[in-house]
Amino acid sequence: MFRRVLQASVLASVLALSLAGCNERRPTTTIDEPAAVAPAKINFAEIKVKGPFNPEEVVLFDNGQQRSMRYLTPQMRTAVRALGFGGVGQYAVLRGTRATLRVAGGQPVFLFAVPSNAQPESYFTLANFATRDNGTREVIVGGGYMSYSTGVNKDRVVPTTVAMLPDQSKAPKNYTLYAATVNAPLKAGEYAIIFYSSQVRGAAFAQVNGDSYFDFGID
Repeated sequence: MFRRVLQASVLASVLALSLAGCNERRPTTTIDEPAAVAPAKINFAEIKVKGPFNPEEVVLFDNGQQRSMRYLTPQMRTAVRALGFGGVGQYAVLRGTRATLRVAGGQPVFLFAVPSNAQPESYFTLANFATRDNGTREVIVGGGYMSYSTGVNKDRVVPTTVAMLPDQSKAPKNYTLYAATVNAPLKAGEYAIIFYSSQVRGAAFAQVNGDSYFDFGID
């Protein structure tokens, strides 16, 4: 009788750990439950493209100022959750707790080139990063328990509106220029635009073995 009670207790503990791993609470984030927000309107009259556009850059329009962003390559780490019962997670890790580029306004506009054979919605993601005590910023980009899936966790994805630029005269060959902005003003935090350059044929990024992260922050 005692053995059966002990076995039942052990089984209950294992199930509790498994459920805890599957329902692991997400870290504190500046993005709460996403509400239904109407798509933002992009003022194309304020977007002036200077000279031929470089497909390896993102141009930031912030409070009337125009700046070029530079991408960096993240480190990848894999972590076991809930002693393995919660599966594993893969994280993209950026060095430092703060991005060098700081954005003054909460509604920035980003201009970038997308290979003409790719849809813009599948080419990039704007993500909110968590700051860790070890001096890094990170976001989960894959994981699972019985199966493995890739992509930024939906709790960390910032909803955006993207539209094709009416004037394509400065677009690189075989590329299309797009502008994107957030649907709601950004709160203070650390962010990055992730371009899936490693997964799209025709991408011009020199970093061919990984994706490109254009980081910025809001104070």
